Amino acid sequence: MSDYVLDASALLALLNAEKGADLVQGLLADAAISTVNLVEAVTRLSAVGMPENEIQGTLSLLGLVLQRKVAWSVQA
Repeated sequence: MSDYVLDASALLALLNAEKGADLVQGLLADAAISTVNLVEAVTRLSAVGMPENEIQGTLSLLGLVLQRKVAWSVQA
């Protein structure tokens, strides 16, 4: 189980070497990303012209776990 779940903005900050990239880099070993956030990041990378094979290669190097189930509860 992962200790951290990244959102698309965190992943994009890392890939674009933006503010917070160092923090995200330090969390990668214990991080996951949801399918929705992964799709958002891929869509943005594609929109700026990154080729599909480069997107796949870059993301595979990160070793992120794809978070398919999210445990949550609602408290009244």
